[in-house]
Amino acid sequence: MKLLVVKPSSLGDILHTFPAIAEIHAALPEAEVSWVANVSLAPIVRLYSPLARVIPFPREALRTFSIGPLRTFLHELRQDEYDAVLDFQGLLRSGVMTWLVHTKVRFGFANAREGAPFAYNHAVRLPQELHHAADKNRYLAREFLHSLGVAPASEPPEPTLVLPAEWEAKAEAVLTEHGLTGRPLLAVGCASRWESKSWAPEFFAEALRLVCQQCPGTRIWLLGSQEERTRAQEVCACAKLEGIVNLAGKTDLGTLAAMLARSQVLFTNDSGPMHIAAALKVPCVANFGATDPEKTGPYGPSGRHYVVRSHCPKAPCFRRECPMHDRLACSRQASAEEAAQAILERII
Repeated sequence: MKLLVVKPSSLGDILHTFPAIAEIHAALPEAEVSWVANVSLAPIVRLYSPLARVIPFPREALRTFSIGPLRTFLHELRQDEYDAVLDFQGLLRSGVMTWLVHTKVRFGFANAREGAPFAYNHAVRLPQELHHAADKNRYLAREFLHSLGVAPASEPPEPTLVLPAEWEAKAEAVLTEHGLTGRPLLAVGCASRWESKSWAPEFFAEALRLVCQQCPGTRIWLLGSQEERTRAQEVCACAKLEGIVNLAGKTDLGTLAAMLARSQVLFTNDSGPMHIAAALKVPCVANFGATDPEKTGPYGPSGRHYVVRSHCPKAPCFRRECPMHDRLACSRQASAEEAAQAILERII
């Protein structure tokens, strides 16, 4: 059986689709599954080794109307015939892709946006009790299996991601260069694309000081983009700890993933690296205020991860900027001691 998964973006959404595809592979071990993903995210999709192939979607070419890359993509999309296509994206572009594929079976969400359900002949309605994106994706996968008369596995499997040796080597070099080899190793993601999701440097610093008091010798590295380097430096300045290293802006995506895989815990805001760590089965202690952990929290078995919740009266506001115009609102209403204890329980 040949299947095509349509899930071009984003990073977290792709990682939340892996459990669904793992369920399909567990029930249909001989299935050949291919995946449509944005060019920039194709390396992440390839970490799931059971895939037959990845079809890179040139999203930038679509924006600039570059005919050559789009023609190549359409040729790859339509060169094979599939037994079924599953659209986990649920937007106009993914619906069009699903409609263009040579297949008679097209699955997607009934509540998909931008007219995407018109491309499906199996529009799946989600139960109201499902909240997390990964659980919704798994439900779609199970409905597909039920349509074949195939029962899903009784114990939902966790997908296993395999990092390339090149990524592992780069991570080892960076860790060695900065004296971060050995255990315990704590990764810290103190920034996020949304200002409202970026908790105060003082909150991170206090939690890190408490961790180091209870667990001397803990090695700490801060991650993030080049634009987030200043915020990471603020955490370092507030914490005043020996052995804390600011690597924000200093790692590419592959090196970041491999360094997360070598860390015992990630202490983080709601962010893309949080989802990478969770997919690599690295315990996360994650701060949530502006967004809802029931929908997008770190995914995994009960007890692996821990969510530190803000008690701000506006939480979750789902706003990119704080509606109270106070960058400290979420972290002021949370406990650094709670975060430190959750880290210690997972790092020792």
